[in-house]
Amino acid sequence: AAALGKALRSGVNVIDTSTNYMDGESERLVGSVLRQEISASGLSREEVIIVSKIGYIQGQNLKQAQARQRSGHPYPDVVKYGEGIWHCIHPEFLADQLDASLDRLGLQTLDVCLLHNPEYFLSEAAQHHRGTLGERRAEFDTRIERAFAYLESQVKQGRIRWYGVSSNTVTGEASDPETTSLSRFLDVAMRASCTQGQARHHFAVIQFPMNLFESRAWSGPSTDTGQGETVLQLAQRERLAVLVNRPLNAMPKSASGMMRLSELPIETEPIDIDKTLEKLGTLEHEFRSVLASAIPYSGEGTKPTEFFNWAEELGRVRPSIHGLEHWEQIEHHMIAPHINQVLQGIPRLLTGDSLAQWNAWRDRYLPVLLTLLGGLRRESTEKSLDRVRKVTSAIDPLLPPNRRIESLSRKALWILTSTPGVTTVLNGMRTTRYVDDSVGVLGWKPLGDVSPVYETVAKGTF
Repeated sequence: AAALGKALRSGVNVIDTSTNYMDGESERLVGSVLRQEISASGLSREEVIIVSKIGYIQGQNLKQAQARQRSGHPYPDVVKYGEGIWHCIHPEFLADQLDASLDRLGLQTLDVCLLHNPEYFLSEAAQHHRGTLGERRAEFDTRIERAFAYLESQVKQGRIRWYGVSSNTVTGEASDPETTSLSRFLDVAMRASCTQGQARHHFAVIQFPMNLFESRAWSGPSTDTGQGETVLQLAQRERLAVLVNRPLNAMPKSASGMMRLSELPIETEPIDIDKTLEKLGTLEHEFRSVLASAIPYSGEGTKPTEFFNWAEELGRVRPSIHGLEHWEQIEHHMIAPHINQVLQGIPRLLTGDSLAQWNAWRDRYLPVLLTLLGGLRRESTEKSLDRVRKVTSAIDPLLPPNRRIESLSRKALWILTSTPGVTTVLNGMRTTRYVDDSVGVLGWKPLGDVSPVYETVAKGTF
């Protein structure tokens, strides 16, 4: 909230959110901060463009969709990509979500409503080899047209001003079965507007990922135009607003995993990781030898002797960790859930002396584990910083001297804002420190020619 308020007071005038971010809480926060800033700082509603997106069925929406399915009244055209990964752009779902979105935001009119990654239909169809590529694309266009017709009807009613699509694959290769097409979106929008009796369509916004490494919107031909235009050139010709996301979270083709285009702070002191691994291994051997046998085991699930094998597991994966982003995925998705589950579960299964032994061992074990995790985080951060230094060294000679001293994150944002056809760069600014770093770019004169930067990064190995 503090970061968003500061951003609005600092000249940021586009807020991008989604109905599924934090299960709707993101929209509530945006609405709350917007009302606060209008009241306290004199900001007017007309000065701010609110963008929200609809498509994902997650959290409470998933529970509601499952309940409807059980009752025999499911949402039509739901794409079930995987367990707990549902998606829908049918007008019935869009209507429910738009009602909820406006209510959470506290708005009568949403400035921009985007279909959120509708390519899930193409991905799921390709995954299950349903129909030919031509048949899938024809069905996809039909679903998009129904959605656009609904959105056109909401423009008529004054509930939204403009609409569009947020797609991760709109800059993809034409041969990729999951690639979406901006030119086809435009054709479908024209047909949808006609069905609503509109003289012109209100498809006005396209959103997609773009950064120093993922710059195909600038360099590669868009699909289906037959004119050799890039996505950005087509968008300019059609006078579309282009919102680019993931400006600092890059997926380089020349390296594995995500790369953060920012100087990351080193938060912990250096440790001897090998010695800490050895110490942790000794404690875990003690657990297996002394404590594991006291824990009841039903014969299903993880055996108690396998609850704590982090010394071996982390020692094994350590050489393959290529940066902080990779480490955070391991820590947040593999280590933390397992550790929390075990720490909460074991005390319920023990009593008396066994429980006392467990408590004493846990109190010796956790500090060592946390020390190791901190050391691995530092080591991973140093790997990320080494990659950042390589990128900086590659692009600095192409920048004016007064910009070379700036942070890589600022340079990366500035290059995007300087790119012809890019209207707005969407940067997740969850802290006031991120706001301070980002808004400094707003007053910079655009870089004259961005091509050498994109070409240099594309050729490099980082």
